[in-house]
Amino acid sequence: MKQKALFIFNPKSGTGDFTFPELKEKVLANLDGFELVDFETTGENDPQKIRDQINQLTPDLILVGGGDGTVKLVAENLEKSIPMAILPLGSANGLAKCLGIDLLEDGLDALRKMMAISMDAIEINGELCLHLADFGFNAKLIEGFEQQEGRGMLGYIKSSFSQLFITEKYPFQIQTNDRTWELETRMLLIANGDRFGTGAVINPNGKLDDGKFEIVTLNIETFDDLLDVSKSLISGDMGEGEGIQSWSLTSCKIINKAGVKFQIDGELKGNPDEIEVAIHPGRFQFITRMESTHTT
Repeated sequence: MKQKALFIFNPKSGTGDFTFPELKEKVLANLDGFELVDFETTGENDPQKIRDQINQLTPDLILVGGGDGTVKLVAENLEKSIPMAILPLGSANGLAKCLGIDLLEDGLDALRKMMAISMDAIEINGELCLHLADFGFNAKLIEGFEQQEGRGMLGYIKSSFSQLFITEKYPFQIQTNDRTWELETRMLLIANGDRFGTGAVINPNGKLDDGKFEIVTLNIETFDDLLDVSKSLISGDMGEGEGIQSWSLTSCKIINKAGVKFQIDGELKGNPDEIEVAIHPGRFQFITRMESTHTT
């Protein structure tokens, strides 16, 4: 008896070089032993419709065709532990990149191998964060990376990171169970994954299944700092300077002293005075092209 797979597809993300029927054929060609049921989002009451589809079908696997926003939409409305597989479409696919799925073909390859990890989730003021959240400059930084993706990473680093020399620093207070500290930074990132959607590694210590998240700060004061940050973004090697720093935590409170803007997984969340952050280990099952990222 075949297992059931629910294919949730966001038509606004497009289908690349294929029509939707062609895309479904490709999925079926790489998904052995499954019966496929598809559902298209419309932007109208999608959360309830997704919950209804899952409850009615009780699928063994959920495929998500879309970008980070579509993946988060499905995850927020997943009440059971059902493996999810990402078929990256659209422009923002940061979480897929963290799972080793850069392209649609990578997502299809992952369906053939069917390896899964128990991925952590971050909770921020009661809201789900799968990938990255940040205060300050990083909102513009991510937007620039996505716009400049086709022009080469080194060229973008030269043109964009020079702005960090003149961007003002913002003050924050970090509180954990055993310590409190103050810092000033041009960017404060809360990271589950290790990289942006372009593949630039902003959190070299990040692992999706280690039961921790990272706070990452980015400050460029000197040319050496610029080299440290550039090295991290390109190779994933954390420099020894203060250009980029990180702390691995399981929970914390962050006081936003300057009232700077905040976003979660690319969605602006205003200017919160403070946020509570906590990790939920192994919250979701995701299909990946990589072996478990966690080593003990």
